[in-house]
Amino acid sequence: MKPPIFAPAMGGTEAQQYLHRARMFRAAAIQLPDYRNAEAFLPKYALLTHAIELSLKAFAMHSIEIGKPALPKEPKQHDLLGWYRLAVDYGLSDEPGMEGYVRLLNELHFGHATRYPQRFASPLPDASIIADTVVDHLISQFTEVINPR
Repeated sequence: MKPPIFAPAMGGTEAQQYLHRARMFRAAAIQLPDYRNAEAFLPKYALLTHAIELSLKAFAMHSIEIGKPALPKEPKQHDLLGWYRLAVDYGLSDEPGMEGYVRLLNELHFGHATRYPQRFASPLPDASIIADTVVDHLISQFTEVINPR
């Protein structure tokens, strides 16, 4: 299919746009393998952790749009754990084990381990199931709030 000559204007709120973008990154990651040549396929984790970041930011934006107070200082960019804790403060239910999963993924995302070669004292943890679980959970939870039907 040919792309349109003029891109359509983005619709919805800023939070909805962020959530839509998170879904696009998630969809791109689904097609990728977890491992290649016995090594974690890091581009998949870069996409998944970015989808998590976008979905958490979408929830924070939505919360502020509906009247929750904006924080004087928001979490740093790429700080999944900071954005997750903010989402919990704004009303996201803290499912058992979810913060621990986000903490592990934060190490991969915040420290740029998925984007640049780095030496680690210990091997990177296997995030193949955790990353999929976290991103699917957050997008599902936020969709119910940001795009109610």
